[in-house]
Amino acid sequence: MRGVRLSRWSMSYFSVAVASLLLAELLWISGPGNPLEHLGNPWVLVGVHLTTIGFLTVVLMGALHQFVPVLTGTELASQGWSGVSFFSITVGLMGMILGFLALPGGVLPDYAWLLPAGGTLVVAGVIVAVINLGVTLKRAWPWQLPAWLVATGLFYLVVTVLAGLLLALSLTAPQLFTPSQLDAMGTRGLASHVAGGVVGWLTLTAMGVSYKLLAMFTLSDEHRGNLGWIAYIATATGITETWICRWEGFNILADVGWVVILIGLSLYLLDMKKLYAQRKRRHLELNARYGVVPLMILGLLIIGALVTLADSFGRRVDVAMVFLGLYGWLGGLALTQLYKIIPFLVWINRFGSSMGKRKTPRVQELVNETRDHYAYIVYFVAVVLATAFLLSGWFWAFRLAMVGIFLATVDIARALYRAAHPEILGETQHAEKKKVLGK
Repeated sequence: MRGVRLSRWSMSYFSVAVASLLLAELLWISGPGNPLEHLGNPWVLVGVHLTTIGFLTVVLMGALHQFVPVLTGTELASQGWSGVSFFSITVGLMGMILGFLALPGGVLPDYAWLLPAGGTLVVAGVIVAVINLGVTLKRAWPWQLPAWLVATGLFYLVVTVLAGLLLALSLTAPQLFTPSQLDAMGTRGLASHVAGGVVGWLTLTAMGVSYKLLAMFTLSDEHRGNLGWIAYIATATGITETWICRWEGFNILADVGWVVILIGLSLYLLDMKKLYAQRKRRHLELNARYGVVPLMILGLLIIGALVTLADSFGRRVDVAMVFLGLYGWLGGLALTQLYKIIPFLVWINRFGSSMGKRKTPRVQELVNETRDHYAYIVYFVAVVLATAFLLSGWFWAFRLAMVGIFLATVDIARALYRAAHPEILGETQHAEKKKVLGK
């Protein structure tokens, strides 16, 4: 972090991301849309996009605006552009949610323009962010492995949101397309959109960020050798082949691409195991300790994907695996790393300049791991249960499991809020000390 300014907007990104996750969880609990019955239900579309854009994309954007400068050792190209991107994506997401609810089966009047208008704002915000981060990355050429993963993920982010905007137009202005084009977008296009977003953007970027963060927080060597590079090349090549072949309808070649992706992800997990084994920090803090769980879930997803490729089991399995990927692998990784990122950034901002001049708290004193680790246990157990209930087709039981996920997320959000406001922690400690002295 030396020589790199703090991102002015990262905490705003994180706040919107956690709020979006809580809203998505409440929506699944209330149950107006059942993904097991109809993926095109407006409420299902709202829940999916609150999770993928509102939570995962926004939280990664917040992290990247801070850690791309760290990856490259240079300043962010523009703090102002970061704010423009934040407001454009946030307002655009709100427009998309209203647009989904204005579709047939929703609860709002037929304002067809809301969905493409919101999608256009999201695309604009993404393009601004990609230019901002891309200019920053360009300054550090040639790139190390994490930078390559992030850059490739950003490319797929642009591809995904542009494809999403095209799908939004097909829903709100079908007269612009021929029947065969509408059929292709509703099947092959949707599959490519999901693959590009979940694997191309979210997973590749999560891999890049994890290589930097987990190495930094476990005191491991950041130079991963050939294994990490092979994992990157296989995953990136596989997703490119899969994306193109799904759009063109070459399903056998697309399945070959998926196998290559799974090989790349397996090598990534092996490299993560090596990273943990070679760490210099013996006692792992909560974010690194529970950061192993999302990696284990990714391993389960790889096995599940191989079984699914060998024999298709239908929508129920697909929905369950996507849910486990979004909430277990990607969501779990995001929530565990936020537990360290937020206190770390707050400490640097509030106390970094005072180090050596006066007594300052340690980063870990801004959180309470002894208390907070229970929330992560509940979260991961509930995610596994929710996935099992989706596999069983028990939507009512899935909603009950989502209550556990929601309560755990609320407690994690409480811990993150307290870490972001150390004055609250100080007041609490002062009150406890006063109580002890009074006794």
